[in-house]
Amino acid sequence: MTNKIYNAFDKIKADDYQKESTKQYLSKKYREGLRMNHHRTMKYAVSVVCTMLFLVIGGVGFAWMRTPVSYVSIDVNPSIELGLNRFDRVVSVEAYNAEGEAILSGLPLKWKKYTEAIDAVIECEEMRTYLTDASDLVLTVVADSAREAKLTEGVKACTSHIERGCHNTQADINMVPQAHESGLSCGKYNAWLQLLQYDSTITIDACREMTMAQIQEMLRAYEAGDGNGGTDGSTENAGNEGNAGNAGSNGNNGNTGTGVTDGNNGNTGNTGTAVNDGNSGDAENCGNGYGNGNGPQSGQGRHHHKGGSHE
Repeated sequence: MTNKIYNAFDKIKADDYQKESTKQYLSKKYREGLRMNHHRTMKYAVSVVCTMLFLVIGGVGFAWMRTPVSYVSIDVNPSIELGLNRFDRVVSVEAYNAEGEAILSGLPLKWKKYTEAIDAVIECEEMRTYLTDASDLVLTVVADSAREAKLTEGVKACTSHIERGCHNTQADINMVPQAHESGLSCGKYNAWLQLLQYDSTITIDACREMTMAQIQEMLRAYEAGDGNGGTDGSTENAGNEGNAGNAGSNGNNGNTGTGVTDGNNGNTGNTGTAVNDGNSGDAENCGNGYGNGNGPQSGQGRHHHKGGSHE
């Protein structure tokens, strides 16, 4: 049977025209197949490239949306910081102590407008317990020059109803890495830098344990000229007008007056002696800041200071 089939095909003969037509037809179909495959390949390649571009652009855009470019810190004793993106939306929320964590635990703040987030923090029940007459609420805007004024205006609007103990301030955006590395909010770190201008012995650890009311009290004391930063203590000056012990009248020989200044810092027994008409009078320095004259008359007065007195 097989041989018969082969024999039948052997009898079929094609002339040159048929051969050439068949060759052209097959060549045409081959080229069309190549073009179709090329088109399919190009379509696939284009779709792959578009997908990759979409993912890359979308990923970069999402990262751009999530990147903080400015900050608002809210410090009382709770210490909280909001990171804002280019559209002033909250993209990061950080608590820097246990009190701040307790407040944030019940507040969904991400992607809120920053003014809405500030209102939510300072109006929540947990925060109200800290906003007393003795407390200080400090809101610090940390932003570049293009955003600082606008953000500050919004912060002031959020706190306009707070009658006392509220402070709004600004800080340099370049200090953010150092503040976060030290474990402080930008607002508290900025307050520590201000304290450091007056007292280089104050450490970050000490500042971390202070409330903003304590820090503000120290700053006010330093700015008022009290070198002790609000701590009790004073120095006494000798030689004030009207020193005690200027006794005796002119012309009364032997009338001696002694002046003694007593201070808290151990400056006891500093005396000034008044002697009339060449007659000498002696002043005796005592540990209790008391001086005696050996003239027949003596005069004593008293001049009070904060931490001591003149005898």
